[in-house]
Amino acid sequence: MVPPVFGNPFTLTKHRVMRATIGLLFAGSVLLTSGCGELVNGANLKPTVKYKPSTVGGDAAESTSPAAVEATDTASSEGVGTLRGKVEFAGPFTPLPPLYLKGSDVKDKDVCAAVEAPNETILVKDGGLANVFIYLRKAPKGSSPAPEASLIFDQKSCVFKPHAMIARVGQTVKILNSDAVAHNTHTYGKKTVQFNSVVGENNAVGVPMDYKQAEQEPIKVGCDIHPWMNAYHLPIDHPYAVVSGEDGTFEIKDLPAGKHEFKVWHEAGGLLEKALLVTIKPGDNELTIKVTPSQLGK
Repeated sequence: MVPPVFGNPFTLTKHRVMRATIGLLFAGSVLLTSGCGELVNGANLKPTVKYKPSTVGGDAAESTSPAAVEATDTASSEGVGTLRGKVEFAGPFTPLPPLYLKGSDVKDKDVCAAVEAPNETILVKDGGLANVFIYLRKAPKGSSPAPEASLIFDQKSCVFKPHAMIARVGQTVKILNSDAVAHNTHTYGKKTVQFNSVVGENNAVGVPMDYKQAEQEPIKVGCDIHPWMNAYHLPIDHPYAVVSGEDGTFEIKDLPAGKHEFKVWHEAGGLLEKALLVTIKPGDNELTIKVTPSQLGK
């Protein structure tokens, strides 16, 4: 006797395939849900957002692809850190002679040559290199607005003070003149609009100026009346920038934890580091930057 058939074999196989497909769809939905920050096995998965750093001389681009270049300006919720360090001059140093001596026959010598004019191109003290700009290539999102307080940029004994300065975009710079002769302040911006204005003698009120755009590197500031006068400004659109002090030390506060790329620039050597990778941890962080004489043309 032929045994009874209780179902079509093809039909049974199709049902098994349907059940398997439903199971796969369910498993896929769990995986998709876990990737959106929901609870998986009791753990809350938080997505990490990374930003592709800007290329040198180019515009920054945000990356949402996991195959993007390793991020350096990484958004993080792990807190902030302070970066402290020193720029060390790695070699012997002989102080540069003054630009001219006291009593020299220069323009407006009664004022300008009342004292000798220092050569501030390279300044080294206690092994530290002064006037080095250290700054993020690109700021993380959410940077604070420019401070309301004005910066002071003065001229005394025919020397700009300070020699190196950082100015936030939109922040007012008051240009004073502590000399009894007129000067003019001329900025040589590449992206931002150039400023060129006479600043009268003994001007304690100041001529206001502000930078409209950020620059990739510091720009030169000169005086057309007294051509030996020069200084350097870095117009920038975030707060993560500093100029090393007379002993080479520096400090940048409130850096978001994560990986960052810094630029390092000095007037005698230009761009010393175009992408110095530093990992910032919450709390204090230390960094030593060594600069050799050859990097500064010595």
